[in-house]
Amino acid sequence: MPYIKNIDVNNSKFNNIISSSNALLKLFCTLIVAVVTCILIGHYAFKNGMLTCDNYILNTYLYIILSILLMFMVVLINDKFGLFNSLLAWMSQGPSYRIIVSFIFLLAVLFGLSITLQIVKPTNIVGSNMIWFTLVVTLGIFLIPTLWFARLTDVVGLSSMLTILITIVVGFLGYYYGNEIVTFDWDKYLNIALLVLVLVIFIGMFMIRNPATMIMFYYIISIIGLIIFVLLLLSNHKQLKENADKCIDGQAVPNYPVESFNIFIKMLNIFQDLVNILGMSKR
Repeated sequence: MPYIKNIDVNNSKFNNIISSSNALLKLFCTLIVAVVTCILIGHYAFKNGMLTCDNYILNTYLYIILSILLMFMVVLINDKFGLFNSLLAWMSQGPSYRIIVSFIFLLAVLFGLSITLQIVKPTNIVGSNMIWFTLVVTLGIFLIPTLWFARLTDVVGLSSMLTILITIVVGFLGYYYGNEIVTFDWDKYLNIALLVLVLVIFIGMFMIRNPATMIMFYYIISIIGLIIFVLLLLSNHKQLKENADKCIDGQAVPNYPVESFNIFIKMLNIFQDLVNILGMSKR
């Protein structure tokens, strides 16, 4: 969101990248794939109307795929109808206090939804899935400014491919070699580093006034964030294997919304950091 304050919303190039003539067709195709994914989740994740531990890894990634499709649909709906353009432009532009308040509000909303998702019991299938859905859609709305920047700098495709490649490689290493690589509970230290990073960003919004310095500041922050989220993604895949091995029908109930979201949020942040790094390298 911080990068959008340098974009003129009246600029014709900007207006072109936030609208799409074939958005409706893309939306229809995405909806079909999302429906198919929902059918697959219903077939593999449930047994006799209850969540099953069978196909644990597959079910988790079906939820992740559905998360990506839902976010893509939010972006396409905005491309077609512009539902969130004015709100997001207002939040990311104007006086510094408005941007800071918007930043804090965004963190509070996402944190609140994330905590709620974690505490809802997996046996409450409707409740947990509704919270998961709300969280994914909210993230989709706030991903739109990142995509504006990515489109302006033409790094959407490269950032997406690198995110997929990193997820595959890191997922493989975490799943098969996690015990050898993650030899201590580094999640605790990485999460502390993440909190410090957020605090540094918050302070930077107050202290930095020079545009060139601000760009370099966010460039460095994005590199550090990328490293943190890659390491967290590796640890998540180690935990995914452990949870899959421990999950036995009748003894445990799988929580696919939480399991998938823990991985999906890392993928999303990796994508955003890559967009920032690649996009600012071109500016």
